[in-house]
Amino acid sequence: MTLDGKPVRLYFRAGNLALDFVNTVGNRLSETERRDYFQSPDDLLRWVKEAGLSLPGKSGSKPMTQNDLRGAIAFREALYRIFVRQTESKPALPKDLRHLNEILGKQRSRMHLARRSRVYQWRSEPTSNTDWLLEQVAGAAANLLTSSDLARVKVCENEDCGWFFVDRSRNLPRKWCSMEDCGNRAKARRHYERVKQH
Repeated sequence: MTLDGKPVRLYFRAGNLALDFVNTVGNRLSETERRDYFQSPDDLLRWVKEAGLSLPGKSGSKPMTQNDLRGAIAFREALYRIFVRQTESKPALPKDLRHLNEILGKQRSRMHLARRSRVYQWRSEPTSNTDWLLEQVAGAAANLLTSSDLARVKVCENEDCGWFFVDRSRNLPRKWCSMEDCGNRAKARRHYERVKQH
């Protein structure tokens, strides 16, 4: 996605790959400034690269298509609903949990043992780049959902933002996805309100 002819900056500040994936919608809660960073299959590939992931080198892997993009966005939105409901102390909707489990199951169905350098390792050969990407994200989501860090998942308190993060600060005081962005905007707003009242 581009903004004013320049690629939109992608952020990886959530503390979990799945939450960073969900956070690819800027100003998610805004009615006027919402921006989906996944506009094309190339945007997905760019996210993979900037997330520090590398696609599997399997020959014959198909490039990502518009269909793959739609599937990735549908999965992202299912994860968003799962984590929103978690922060509200509600269980995930069955259809969203089923979506996550389908992706996890797909990967597990291809798991096999392979011997490399005298040791055995679990291996899974993805059928496409998109499967591989969604499986990495699903694995990160499952790890977070089953860890003690789940209690530390918060939503940014900026009313338009809606981004998630894992609060690993001492005593859990963190309120913003980023102090530099949403935190500074909130400070500026509070300052403006104080000045306006005088």
